[in-house]
Amino acid sequence: MASWCATNLRDCKAWIDIGLPMTTTSNEAARLYDALLRQYVSWSDCELLGGVDTTIDALKKADPDCVMGRVLTLGLEAMGTGRSTALDEEYASDLARLLEDANKFGNEREKMHVKALNLFTSGEMKQACVEWERILRDAPTDLLALKFAHDAYFYLGDRYAIRDSVARVLPHWNATMPCYSYLYGMYAFGLEECEEYGQAEQEAIKDAWATHARAHCMEMNGRFDEGIAFMESTVQDWSPCFMIACHNYWHTALFYLEKADYETVLTLYDNEIGKRSTSSGAMLDTVDAASLLFRLQMEGVQVEKRRWTALLPIVEAHIDGYGFQMFLQKNFIEYRMQMFSYDRQGDNHRVMRQVGDSVLEAISSYCKGDFKQVIQHLAPTRQKLFELGGSTAQRDVFAQLLIQSCLRSPDINDRKLAR
Repeated sequence: MASWCATNLRDCKAWIDIGLPMTTTSNEAARLYDALLRQYVSWSDCELLGGVDTTIDALKKADPDCVMGRVLTLGLEAMGTGRSTALDEEYASDLARLLEDANKFGNEREKMHVKALNLFTSGEMKQACVEWERILRDAPTDLLALKFAHDAYFYLGDRYAIRDSVARVLPHWNATMPCYSYLYGMYAFGLEECEEYGQAEQEAIKDAWATHARAHCMEMNGRFDEGIAFMESTVQDWSPCFMIACHNYWHTALFYLEKADYETVLTLYDNEIGKRSTSSGAMLDTVDAASLLFRLQMEGVQVEKRRWTALLPIVEAHIDGYGFQMFLQKNFIEYRMQMFSYDRQGDNHRVMRQVGDSVLEAISSYCKGDFKQVIQHLAPTRQKLFELGGSTAQRDVFAQLLIQSCLRSPDINDRKLAR
């Protein structure tokens, strides 16, 4: 899979020739950086290189001090929600050391990359995007800046920036450049989020992210049978792409959920989504798994406690012990105070205070059967839910939560709101 990730890799001079010099004298490190970047953008493991993890290890060994190599490896952990400076002292130390080294011997573009990464890992995602856009203004073919910005805009729920950040740089690219075709998959996703479905499907070329963008178009247009046929006919193309495969299986499950084929949804969960989320340990996969279980429960399906329990160790790895105990005890108020204390800074904490707080209260009230409270917490904030990040399809779970609560509320005025 993705053997092109291991061929015609760029060495130090090649990076200089395209205006993206790297502070390293190791041609091997320069090539491995290229190989890792290609795997990241294509969501795939290159068998010839032993996959992403092996490539990371080889890159670190080739030049442990390579600034861009460290930006990429540490950035992947941040973008994949695998590590956090708030909960991982070693990770925070690695970032601090990178910042110090970049200021000592990095070039200007590398310093900007390191600044952006530090902003992102500190929760200042909007400011991080400002830095990545500054890089792209002068170096529009800097694929890492583009991909990091693309992912960060997704976390911010900024659909127009997801689209426009790619549109701005496309004229500077051509078909001879590695990963050129993947930019169209990224662009297609931005178009879909902006409800430009027809153009999105035209731009989506055959790769895992483009498949994902087309699945979104079909979901949002109610083309469920077509979506099932499309995802199942292309599964051999995207299932080996481990970084996106779980999410694409989730999309497949959503199509079946819309058709009320709950047995197939649970089969997909047990065979793919649940297994992949617990094995990857990534919060992005866990969010999909939990969301699917909750959607099933709202439909009246008994999902069994064991499926929820299997996700708990992943959650535990992303919060400290006290917060986890509060989570298990369903003491959501104390849990919020522990995880999102009001003296903290950053976009995540701002959004949590302004939007997420009400969403957690709504979920807690729903689990207690207090549908009136769900409406009181969720209805006033429903126009701000995009600030939670993710896609329209992912955030639809909150719309379903509100609709279900309106239908079940004893108040006739609440039931009118469901319309």
